Amino acid sequence: MSIPTFHRAVKSAALATLAVAACVSVSSLFNSGCASSACAQTGNSGKTRTELIREKLLSNDRNYVFVAMHRGDWRNFPENSKDAILSCIALGADIVELDAQMTKDGHFVMLHDGSLDRTTNGKGRVKDLTLEEIKQFKLKSNQGGKDAKVTDYDILTLEEALELTKGKILVNIDKFTQHPYEILNVVKKVGAMKEVLVKSTHGPADAKKLFKEYWKDVESGELLYMPVVQFCWKQHAHAAEILPQWVAEEPRKASMYEVCMDSDAGAAELEKIRKAPGNPRIWINTMWDVLNNNRGDVKGFTNPDLTWGWSLSQGATMLQTDYGAEMLVYLNRIGRHSL
Repeated sequence: MSIPTFHRAVKSAALATLAVAACVSVSSLFNSGCASSACAQTGNSGKTRTELIREKLLSNDRNYVFVAMHRGDWRNFPENSKDAILSCIALGADIVELDAQMTKDGHFVMLHDGSLDRTTNGKGRVKDLTLEEIKQFKLKSNQGGKDAKVTDYDILTLEEALELTKGKILVNIDKFTQHPYEILNVVKKVGAMKEVLVKSTHGPADAKKLFKEYWKDVESGELLYMPVVQFCWKQHAHAAEILPQWVAEEPRKASMYEVCMDSDAGAAELEKIRKAPGNPRIWINTMWDVLNNNRGDVKGFTNPDLTWGWSLSQGATMLQTDYGAEMLVYLNRIGRHSL
């Protein structure tokens, strides 16, 4: 079976079998926009699904594996779009990764690039246009590009995205370090401080400066923060410098690390985290080979145990993927994804 055929088959099955994690049928989720309180609540606990995910994340449970979907479900909908987000919720993913760019007049729109060109039918830099001007454009299909079709999907603001996800899924806001203080002001305004996860490649001292007064929310565990150590993209020396600095800060509340690695030498650095006080969580990106020691998502189709399974063997309990449906099927099959 070809990869595209495999993906469509698994996607269809996963939507049918995993939608229960969002407490609604897939059709009702997409038709309603997941606006009802029933969509956000799980079981008889009275807690929202986001609260249950966060509770599990802060627990000592290291069997459960959290799935983060990169730019939403962009393989089936425009990246960073409404339905790319809702599909993640329907599938039962734990985290949706979204990108925020600042407009000329200080608003945030959910676009990966600093330019409109690739993912919309507009042209120019986001920072040179107002929100009103950007809202005139539409998203292109999937990852966009010059040959991609223009869709009817609107470009979301950060506020609109957080209203869609509230109570249903955690949000990793990428491009965060471009305007961290302003982004957190928006997050606070909409009451989503406990529903987002942010990251940076800074050491402890610089991270505290970056967050300003919001660092107290990181220290209390209210705001989920993760240092990124990149043993890839020629960032090896910086990663080797900041990793022991962060380990010296352990145990922290909500302690977790994102680790990128392009070789066995980078993978060996994971041992420092595994031995750190407080049993920190490890987040591994499986999208591309360069991020996961030559064990990217596509190879997961032919041998998931040697790709996604390898990441788990390295102590990862958080995986970011471009193939959320397939990964969720795999994790459920091996008993690693049940709230």
